[in-house]
Amino acid sequence: PVSTKYQGIYSPDEIRRLSAPSDAEYQTLIETLKAKSFEIVGESKTHLWVSIRAEVSVFESVFSTQFEQMKNQEHRPLVTPKIPEWLAAVESVGGLSNTRKQFPKYIISKNSKSAIGPVSQAEVKSAYGFDAIYKAGLNGKGQHIAIATYDGFYIDDVKFFYTDSKLDPMPKVDQVEFNGTPRYDENSALETQLDAEFSGMIAPGAEVHVFASATNDDAGELQMFNAILDDDRAKVANYSWGSCEPMVNKTHKEDMAKVFARATAQGVNIMVASGDSGSDGCMNGTTKADWPAANENLVSVGGTTLKMAADKSFSEAGWGGSGGGISELWDLPVWQKNLGAPFLKRSYPDVSFNADPASGQAVYGHIDGKPRYLNIGGTSMAAPQWSGFLALVGESRAKLAKPTLGYLNPIIYAFTPEERAKYLNDIIWGNNGVYFATKDWDAVTGLGSMKAEALLMRLSQ
Repeated sequence: PVSTKYQGIYSPDEIRRLSAPSDAEYQTLIETLKAKSFEIVGESKTHLWVSIRAEVSVFESVFSTQFEQMKNQEHRPLVTPKIPEWLAAVESVGGLSNTRKQFPKYIISKNSKSAIGPVSQAEVKSAYGFDAIYKAGLNGKGQHIAIATYDGFYIDDVKFFYTDSKLDPMPKVDQVEFNGTPRYDENSALETQLDAEFSGMIAPGAEVHVFASATNDDAGELQMFNAILDDDRAKVANYSWGSCEPMVNKTHKEDMAKVFARATAQGVNIMVASGDSGSDGCMNGTTKADWPAANENLVSVGGTTLKMAADKSFSEAGWGGSGGGISELWDLPVWQKNLGAPFLKRSYPDVSFNADPASGQAVYGHIDGKPRYLNIGGTSMAAPQWSGFLALVGESRAKLAKPTLGYLNPIIYAFTPEERAKYLNDIIWGNNGVYFATKDWDAVTGLGSMKAEALLMRLSQ
């Protein structure tokens, strides 16, 4: 916010003009790749990334490597690929290993068979302060939300959820294919539908676009976010998947760092689930961080336990499964400089929302081949509701002829203590294993959950 270029967001075409090789250099690269038997299967509008396909022998020859073919059609290079001099325009070659998978961040509640859930949609909206926003006429109209996900899903389940919830207006949902037609997977589909349903539930006037990668691997993750940013409609994207940081190779880490930085340049807030295994992001008895929740250009959403009282008042505590801790990959951003030891590298989450399965909400999807409601929890439940909130902020700013909000984190971390008390619910109880919820920021709930009406008014300025 202190920059003279703040909120001066870039389009893909502008990024191309500023950062890409010349058109002649780029075209020479494309023709050279084709001449070496590579098929061009995807190009970014920015001319900063291209997806190619070829026989294994071609990759081995051109990049001086060898591949190990593993079970389940997995493969990985045994020798670090080398970029030949005649491909001098190429900075990195990623996606050559498909062994790393991302996992959805939801938990199905025990005895889960209800269309209401322990906490209803109305109770959630009332508790966090959405009712006044809707009464003021805001619903996300004109805004776009991108769902970053994997594998196929039932779009009719999402539409049924909208209809059965009697949302007014009714969100529009569609699927954008970009790297092939994804195959249906029940576990993945529930995540996809959860993200689309809950973001649309909070912002019923918005358009929800599902970008589901046909492959769950490094290449798929890179293709997915390039597709969302090239599409350039959504200024909020939801990502409720993750793995653990040590599993990510150096090339993919550096490639994704550029893509996430590009999102900030384009004014896109990527809301990412912080994880469901508390301070143990790798679920191996350590305090390794969750990928990509701790990246410095993402908004990491942790989890709380929401307790509703009979008089509609509520309280929150840090949920034990809320992913949070300290990254080993990313340096401490300037806007987190006041966290103090031991938080000397990028630390997460940034914000939080209801995520405990015990205070969960109902999602509609197919289980064992049959459609029904399930009560769920997890930070996958928290992130899309923050995504819906930012769509409401986007509409409010558009009505006031304000530019796109830009990256959320530098704004909220700069709040004074008085502003934090006014705009955010500071959660001071609970822990996620190693870390405890405390006054102000903590590695369980971040800066807290939103007081939706007040925070929207502040972010609309």
